[in-house]
Amino acid sequence: MPLWERQVNEWLAEKPQRTAAADFDAFWDETQSLAQSQPLNAEVVSVEYPSKKLSAYQVSFDAFDRGRIQAWLLVPTRSTSEKLPALIRWHDYLGFRGRICIHLTWALQGFVVLVPDIRGHGDSSDLTHYSWGNNKGYFPQGIQDPHEYYLRGCIADGLRAVQFLNGREEVDSDRIGIIGDGLGGFISLWTAAFNSQINTIAPVGPYPCNWERHVISASSIAADEVKTYLTRYPEQEDTVWNTLNYFDPVNIAHRVNCPSFFPLGLQGNTAPPQDSVGIYNLIAGEKELKVLPYDGHSAGIEELISWMQGQLRP
Repeated sequence: MPLWERQVNEWLAEKPQRTAAADFDAFWDETQSLAQSQPLNAEVVSVEYPSKKLSAYQVSFDAFDRGRIQAWLLVPTRSTSEKLPALIRWHDYLGFRGRICIHLTWALQGFVVLVPDIRGHGDSSDLTHYSWGNNKGYFPQGIQDPHEYYLRGCIADGLRAVQFLNGREEVDSDRIGIIGDGLGGFISLWTAAFNSQINTIAPVGPYPCNWERHVISASSIAADEVKTYLTRYPEQEDTVWNTLNYFDPVNIAHRVNCPSFFPLGLQGNTAPPQDSVGIYNLIAGEKELKVLPYDGHSAGIEELISWMQGQLRP
């Protein structure tokens, strides 16, 4: 047995401990209610694109609380009444939605594809009022209070993206999947945990997971930003960990009941593979782990295509 296989088997035997506060469920019940009740005020504008097999649109809708989410919407050519499966694709931290051409792999297979910019990234704005100054990067923003924390808005925006697709007449609301890289994978986990409508997810190297270990051991920008904050304000350590516990996937993974596909590259430490396996172990629904021992953070695209075809049947 190769060394990497023995290591993965050890990880598969581990289940991270939940760290949820007593009011964790109440906090997220309130957040979900606010996210779903806030009007989307969506705008959809046709974009000229040189393909006869799809229509492209520039989409915008109100972000949670404050700000505006910008996204691509790609709709395959179809018969008038045909409803199609849909995919939401979330990019990684400090990334952006990119050009339309990089999403054709999915749209030309028959998926409606929604590709948002995460709040504060690309063309999406983040107008949240953070009470505590301006810190390096997004991960320390609002970290003194869970109600102000940056990731609360990201997760709520994930729920609102599903709400947008539910309002599209070409979308089969029983066939919605989510693909996310890094921070996008993190958003996909929370969306599936809070919305039983989601048919399938594929978190590719999701992070941050198991926050305290991530900050100590990972080489991600998220870990660096939080460590920098704690270096400046060591007296706030308890406050920081308390806030981050509200946003740790170890506390919601057991709620993910839809089929989940985890491509796992072992050669990157941005999203430590051990953390991804820990979340995988906690997921209650059907799941598949595809280990790619010599790939890195964004591994397994071909396997991911096959999984989504099987689950959503375009």
